[in-house]
Amino acid sequence: MAHYQRSCVLHLSIVQRCASRLGLQALWVLLGLASSTLVSAAGALPTYGEMDAAGFAGAPRESYTLQDFSDKYRATLDISAKDDVFRPGVINVYDKASGAALIRVQSDELVLGTDPKTGKVKTNVHELPYGEQSVLIYQDFNFDGIKDLALMDGQNSCYHGPSYQVFLGTADGFRHSDSFTQLAQNNCGLFSVDEKTRKIETMTKDGCCWHQTSTYSIRNGEPVLETQTVLDHTGGSGLPTETVSRNQNGKMTRTTSIAWEEDESREILLSFRLAPSGKRIVLFRSGDASPVFYAAVDSKNQVGLLFPQAEGEQLKYDAASHVLSFVRGDTVYRIVGDAKGAPTAMQVVVRGKTTELKLLAEPAQGSLNKVADALKAAH
Repeated sequence: MAHYQRSCVLHLSIVQRCASRLGLQALWVLLGLASSTLVSAAGALPTYGEMDAAGFAGAPRESYTLQDFSDKYRATLDISAKDDVFRPGVINVYDKASGAALIRVQSDELVLGTDPKTGKVKTNVHELPYGEQSVLIYQDFNFDGIKDLALMDGQNSCYHGPSYQVFLGTADGFRHSDSFTQLAQNNCGLFSVDEKTRKIETMTKDGCCWHQTSTYSIRNGEPVLETQTVLDHTGGSGLPTETVSRNQNGKMTRTTSIAWEEDESREILLSFRLAPSGKRIVLFRSGDASPVFYAAVDSKNQVGLLFPQAEGEQLKYDAASHVLSFVRGDTVYRIVGDAKGAPTAMQVVVRGKTTELKLLAEPAQGSLNKVADALKAAH
């Protein structure tokens, strides 16, 4: 408040603007308004973000200047004096030449990161994916040659991480961008910017085992999704499933692959190779009493067939014939063994026609007997 009063002596137009804002501040206190666009006698002053405005107005606060980030603009941070990690606060952006207030972003959860040498609030700190991110980032996001602003509006991204309102630079100021802001709300922190490829990238995750990265090009100043990759370890097998979606002339096409990864927690019950390809057939589980899975793994460790995947699919073992079998669609897969559980042949039966698959002449790892015991334990 004192800042506005001091500024009002500088110029008549600023007096009008400050008077209007002082009145609006009183209105915020009375009504506790959150995210809104505010109109003064001097013109529109956008305000973004949510906060307990009445509570903030009556609480002790500290005022900081942000590090110099632009020849044309400056910014301040008014923040609660409480010594908390996340505090209520307001970021204001001003035009340096006229002193005009341009943007106000408010939040109940801002962070205070200052330069120990100057005491000013740090800007343009952008340590992805989980490092420090400052309350203001000034960079050209849409590659039009004019730098843009990202202002922290709280901790609304993944895992209570920083989120931002994004304002694209124009010849005479800034305009709020819903599309860029959405990217800075629904992922893990602010997007990264690759000036060489002229693309931006977002990342989000859910726990240890689900990650998504998305790459956007910029068309007509707006982000357009080009590729999206989801890496999912949440399936019962524990094997990572990678799904890649690509923008093909405006339509997203999707490819899915499963990779074989060695894992100490994974128990190999039976493993052998087919001739002449050398394809590896593996039956495994991830712990006692856990389900048994079949995987056909090629030379590049890509899984061509994983079973079971769909609900109701199950492996069956006939102890009398020493045959392990399963069905997918109109195809029956069989692994034939001897009395000791060593695999001797593999058969693929499609609509009654049987194809014999030969095994490489090398000892198998494990046995069908171990598979049979694991199937019993799982049930």
